[in-house]
Amino acid sequence: MRWFDVPGCFCFHIWNAWDEPSVVIVCSCITPPDALLSSVRAVLSEVRLDLRTGRYSRRELVPVLNLEAGTVNRSLLGRRTRFAYLAVAEPWPRCRGVAKVDLGTGELAAVHEYGEGRFSGEPTFVPATSATSGTGTGGREDDGHVVVMVHDEAAGTAELVVLDAGKMEVAATVAALPCRVLYGFHGVFITKEQLAEQRLD
Repeated sequence: MRWFDVPGCFCFHIWNAWDEPSVVIVCSCITPPDALLSSVRAVLSEVRLDLRTGRYSRRELVPVLNLEAGTVNRSLLGRRTRFAYLAVAEPWPRCRGVAKVDLGTGELAAVHEYGEGRFSGEPTFVPATSATSGTGTGGREDDGHVVVMVHDEAAGTAELVVLDAGKMEVAATVAALPCRVLYGFHGVFITKEQLAEQRLD
């Protein structure tokens, strides 16, 4: 086990981490240590823990947006990813859209906003096919969809919105939900095959 001295901070979510030859990379949205006592301003960050020198460094990505609750193509968890999809947490604690960030360049690739008075919880990335998407077998890492549950506060309605992860535009599917899903609710996408494997009978 290695210990690293790092500045005080608070991380709600760590959405990926991976090893490089002498460095551990941790990707998170980092807030000041007193964030829960004030307004939360999270900065998407790449933290590098150098195993040779024992030093810590941090690269801030897209500091102009308050981003939280990130997700990546889960077939690449634990490996370097190019794209992350994060909730635009403005006005806090509501999320007014989803941002796609290119982690290689550190730039904002696209933002999809839901519209006036419409907010969501965390986004979930769903690969186009579980077998090939982003796994090194020919699929693009962003070949899939970003799924979010959006609540229209004025109308009192809720929808499951499906975005094309490549273009960050609404795909053909928007499904009405029978009730609102709370903003902080966590979930994960599983295929019908994965669901069938969970049966005990």
